[in-house]
Amino acid sequence: MPKFPYNTLSRYVLCGTLAAAFLAQPDVVRAQESAGTWELRKATIVDLPRTHPAAAYLPDLVKKLASKQGGGQPVSEAEFLALFDRPESREVYASQLIRVATPRSVAIQNKAHEDYSRVFLSEKRVKRGVDFLEEKKDLLDAAEQKYGVARKDIVSILMWESGLGEFTGNYRVFNVLVAQLLYMEEAQQVAVRRIKAGGEADPLTSAEVAKRQEERFAKIRRRCVGNLVALLRQSKATGVDPLSLHGSWAGAIGYPQFMPASMPHAEDGDGDGKIDLHSWPDAVMSVARYLKERGKYGPTDSARRKAIFSYNPLDSYVNGVIKYAEAVWARR
Repeated sequence: MPKFPYNTLSRYVLCGTLAAAFLAQPDVVRAQESAGTWELRKATIVDLPRTHPAAAYLPDLVKKLASKQGGGQPVSEAEFLALFDRPESREVYASQLIRVATPRSVAIQNKAHEDYSRVFLSEKRVKRGVDFLEEKKDLLDAAEQKYGVARKDIVSILMWESGLGEFTGNYRVFNVLVAQLLYMEEAQQVAVRRIKAGGEADPLTSAEVAKRQEERFAKIRRRCVGNLVALLRQSKATGVDPLSLHGSWAGAIGYPQFMPASMPHAEDGDGDGKIDLHSWPDAVMSVARYLKERGKYGPTDSARRKAIFSYNPLDSYVNGVIKYAEAVWARR
């Protein structure tokens, strides 16, 4: 496992409690699995040993939170750690975390997308999409004209992401992100034990699988840092309690299921001076803006697929979104 680069510590803005904890170099992780669950506490952060993979990401998190550059307002180390004094910040959604950490995560997601395709292509769901096209015609007209994104793709993504607003998730986003930052290896161990208990071989005995997991965890942690920074800085700037925000098991928010770091692409679609991703004007315009700005959406099939891939980088997702979009468009 990678070690914390102490020789570069002076390059980071890391002070107070966290600095003292890192320099103390504790030997054990305070938070351990108990009956399949973990708990988030301040001690979990400040006593994290230097050998734990998550330790390499904490200085960057603290630095970016407190930076004078970037969106939102700076958040101090003390403000960040104070969130862990509140009981609601401690819960870890263990089953969802294990789902992310398992070596079979990508295969599980691909299988889920195949299942979703069958669900969303049902008569009931296709009809709901057709009705939505009519109900939100003016709004979809505006989004299509402004960003050049086909309305059928906007509607399809909203169906795939939240069932057109039916399910948006009730997991505390802060907890989701912190748990992924801290406990990926521990959750992976539980997943592997369950695989072996089912009579199958440990997938991590494959050097290729183990390496792929290590790289995947590093990518997840980089995203967690970016999303935590965005969540806390934006919450402070808007006067929102960051622990009040709920979303999916992955930390995505609202009808379009935006991650906090994607909020620069969100839009105030109804001009009320705020962005609420649980409102259709903001959700529809935000999806269109994201696909255009981040995904470089264009009129060709390859540009369309690339833009949808930017929303969720799995071919099974892209294929499902396109199938639903075409089914709805054919029935309009």
